[in-house]
This record gives sequence, C-alpha cells and structure tokens, in this order.
Amino acid sequence: MISIELISLIIAALVGSIISGIVGMAGGVTLLGIMSALLPPVQVVPLHGVIQLISNSTRTVVFLKQVRWSIFLSYVFPLTIGIWLGTQLWTGQFDWFKPFIGAFIIVFLLSRRYVKHLRNLPNWSFIPLGGVVGVLTMYVGATGPLIAPFFLRDDLDKEEVIATKAACQSWGHLLKIPAFLSLGFNYQAHWELLLGMSLAVIVGTIVGKKVLKRFSKQAFAVAYQTVLAVIAIYLIVGAWL
Repeated sequence: MISIELISLIIAALVGSIISGIVGMAGGVTLLGIMSALLPPVQVVPLHGVIQLISNSTRTVVFLKQVRWSIFLSYVFPLTIGIWLGTQLWTGQFDWFKPFIGAFIIVFLLSRRYVKHLRNLPNWSFIPLGGVVGVLTMYVGATGPLIAPFFLRDDLDKEEVIATKAACQSWGHLLKIPAFLSLGFNYQAHWELLLGMSLAVIVGTIVGKKVLKRFSKQAFAVAYQTVLAVIAIYLIVGAWL
C-alpha cells in the first residue's frame, strides 16, 4: 500500500544516491536520518543496510574500472571479522557514539593539511580501519563518514575515490543482512519499501555519475571535504538535538 511515508523514503533514497554518486557520501547519512524519523528504531539499521548495499554496489559497478582493489582487499577481511564480533556483542543501537565519529572527522581533515603522510596512508592502515568499522556498522548504521577521510588521497582520482569506497562499503552492507537475519529481523515483511527505495538509488547513482563528469579533481576534493565537514558537524550537533 502506497503511503506518504513510502513516497517520502523513495524520494529521499533517490536524492541521497544522486549526492553519493557525485561526492561518494552524504546520501547514506541523510537517508538514515529520514528513515529514523519515519520508521521504528528497530527497523532503521537493517533496512538502511539493504538500501545502502544496492546504492554502493551500483556505484561499484558503474565505476568498476576505477576500483583500487589493493585497498579493498586490505579492508574487507578485518571488516568481516568486525561484523561477526559486532553480531556477537549486539545490544541495540548506540547513537551516543556518533559525535565521536564527527570529532574524529574534523581532527583528521584539519590534520591532513599539515601532516602530509595522512594524504597517502599505507594500505595496511585499512586493516585496523576495517575491523573497527565492522563492529560499529552494526550499531550506528552509516559508517561511511568514518572511512571517508581515508579515501581522499593524492594518489586517487575522483572516480577511484568513489569506486573504491563504494566497493568497501558494499561488502560491509552485504554482510549485515545475514547478521540481522541471525538476530531475527524479517526483511520479507518490508519488501515494498525495499523494492521502491532500491530502484530509486539505482536511478540516482546513474544521474550522480553524469554530474560527476563535470567536476575537476580539485573541485571534487573541495566538495568532498566540505560535505564531510558538514556531516561531522551534523553528527556532533545532532546528538544534542
């Protein structure tokens, strides 16, 4: 049955995926906030994970030639272990941790201006990152902003940033589905919502890719850092609101 909530979530998924197709992020956090306002808390993270899986995997496919697989392979194994551990420790969402993610982002963005090696961290740095994100993704939903600073590297062009980050996030969202199934979540009961939002993010990703072509590498870097800073402020201030 079509409802105002369903239409609102589909539109939010479309707009969010267009944004993510352009700058590689922000869409997931935006969608998470809207879903949190319209859906019961217990449904938000599991359903958001499915939509983000479709969104990120679509971006991975349309930018497949630009995926930096060495980074992906460093990230996914510890991510898998982290998600398993997060499932074992599951106690429900803890939104109180989001301000710490916001603070980390701001510190990282400021530091990389003066500490040059932060602009090209070695691939092994994605190993501990994957483990931490694996645990957190079960609890805070949108961990994209946490990993985003690590992908803004001097040795990656704008398509490689979006492609590699999307591939890494796709794996995490994929693993969340069996994790939440093991915790008793019923995805089938929400098939209409999942179908509508999934189609929306596919269309949005294609539109976002077309817009991205108009950006230079410098303009993309500015937009990426600006959006990331706004998300960080939102995560910090949102906890008080």
